[in-house]
Amino acid sequence: MFWCKALLRKLLPYTVTVAVIIIAGIVSVVISLYNLPGNTSTYTVNSTKYWHHNITIAVFYYVWYGGSLGGGHWNDSGLTIVIDKPLIGYYSSLDDSAIEWQLKLIRNAGIDVLFVSWWGPGSFEDKVVRKVFSLIGKYGLKAAIMVEPYKPYSLLNISKVYGRKFWDEALDYLYKNYILPYNDVYFHLNGKPLILSFSPVGLTYRPNDDRFTIRVVGTRVDYLNLLSFIGVHVDWDLWPDYLAPWTSGDKNIELRIRKDGYVAITPRFDDTRMCKAGVRNLCWTRTLDPDYTLKAYIRQWEWILKNKDKVHIVAIYSWNEYHERSEIEPHIDATKPKWLDYDPYTITVEYVKGIKHSG
Repeated sequence: MFWCKALLRKLLPYTVTVAVIIIAGIVSVVISLYNLPGNTSTYTVNSTKYWHHNITIAVFYYVWYGGSLGGGHWNDSGLTIVIDKPLIGYYSSLDDSAIEWQLKLIRNAGIDVLFVSWWGPGSFEDKVVRKVFSLIGKYGLKAAIMVEPYKPYSLLNISKVYGRKFWDEALDYLYKNYILPYNDVYFHLNGKPLILSFSPVGLTYRPNDDRFTIRVVGTRVDYLNLLSFIGVHVDWDLWPDYLAPWTSGDKNIELRIRKDGYVAITPRFDDTRMCKAGVRNLCWTRTLDPDYTLKAYIRQWEWILKNKDKVHIVAIYSWNEYHERSEIEPHIDATKPKWLDYDPYTITVEYVKGIKHSG
């Protein structure tokens, strides 16, 4: 038995590669059958009675923007295509006024926690995250760091690149630079500071560190967890990609509640321009409500309200991920019809208010 487990671990990277290929085939079939029609209904925030429930509202927050169109993640590559524009223009994530504009809006929306994208010690994002942590207390917010895959890797060396050495260095750095100096505003889960990691970080190796609560965030969660018998496991969805594709018609939805009572929601997902640029593929399988006419965000919030006694964390993807067009940050939208009165930020404000106050 022991030699069998050892052999599986040794072959893990190759197993992951084969599994991904197999899963991709399964996914393509399942997705083609998934977009079944449901009953058409009208959803309004005033139509439901809300009762107080202790739900934490979180939002994924990105800090990689450089301050001008054509640079710093504002259309500087095929992976950073932007067609929507923030109301304050193409800001720098390092600019104090931009950060405070965001934090004020996030607080006013009733959001409790920022899940902040972090790209390693000494990175541009590291500098921004320090500034964010120094300011969030002023707005009554808390934050937790999501460790991104900031070291180059391939499917064959994930275990080596994001193994024990990587984790030891990252966690020690985060503990020293974020947990200790900002413990009062750092978000705790189960009594410990929460560290998120975005798959493949944490996919094949997860540290046992008593200082933290660690959760792995990713996509295609249910498919990857089929490999749990060899140690692969993802805890939380980044966004509810199991609802995609959702580009026409109407359908009944069922959000998936993960560990800790966590549920992910998103106003939209649209990375089709990356496919056109040749840097991604199969974008049609991921597209969700690209012009808001399906009102998918409202549908998800309605589900949360109906199932609020089962939910403990609602994570919104995202505050400002403009490349995948999931942002709720106030912006000028490129594809929303002019006649459509539909604003993700306003919708967030109203539904969070409904969750947090009895009516």
